[in-house]
Amino acid sequence: MKNLFLLIIVIFIIRPILGSASVDTLKDTSDVYDCIIYGYEGCVSELTGENCKRYNGGNVVNLSVGNASVGLESRILFSFPGWDGTMPDSAIFEIYCYLESDNYDRKIFLYPITKQIYEGTENGYNIGGYPNPDSGATWNHAWLDVGDSDSLNWSSSGGDYILTVACTTTITNSSQYFRFNNFERILNYWDSSDNNYGIILINENAFPANASEKTIRSSEGPSSTIPLMLMYFTDSVTVSRRRPIINFSKNK
Repeated sequence: MKNLFLLIIVIFIIRPILGSASVDTLKDTSDVYDCIIYGYEGCVSELTGENCKRYNGGNVVNLSVGNASVGLESRILFSFPGWDGTMPDSAIFEIYCYLESDNYDRKIFLYPITKQIYEGTENGYNIGGYPNPDSGATWNHAWLDVGDSDSLNWSSSGGDYILTVACTTTITNSSQYFRFNNFERILNYWDSSDNNYGIILINENAFPANASEKTIRSSEGPSSTIPLMLMYFTDSVTVSRRRPIINFSKNK
């Protein structure tokens, strides 16, 4: 009887704590924009005088980060139009590794970018068509329009980013989620700088990891494998988009 009484007390103590916590989950294509940009030096375009550095993969299920081989590098860009600016107590960004070119562990770096990007509508690179207006970010452009008349170049090929604010994860396998902890550092930077342009994922530049490539599911992928931004609130702040809490057990 005494044990039952103590259990009832514990339940009444825990319930208000659990009830006051909430999670905002950004995961839909309206919340998360993403694309892959290519640094393929030797690729052959189907357009005379062009190369694959001019293409993006914005409308694709899979995104790649890393080096397929020497001179064949890809990076991933994300932006989050679904974030309403409400600062969480903590945040996590998760990506699902669908495939890997080999079994090397790979550290992936995540940095905030310094220019506005567009996801783009390309279904891949080298698909036989000149990019449409506002077709999205490429290796050389933060965004690209026909004829470069109003395109915006990166200052350096492959994207401009802030090195002093970063998150990392190490991808050790495929068919599972991997987590960038302390993502609130990125949100705090956006809040303080008013530059919510997005983030870039780049590979670890050290052998042998820099000779492998990881394939990440995009926001256009299956609902069970899409990228997730999780924002944790310890109070009952009301956000109109707030989703139900998702599975916390992944990758713990």
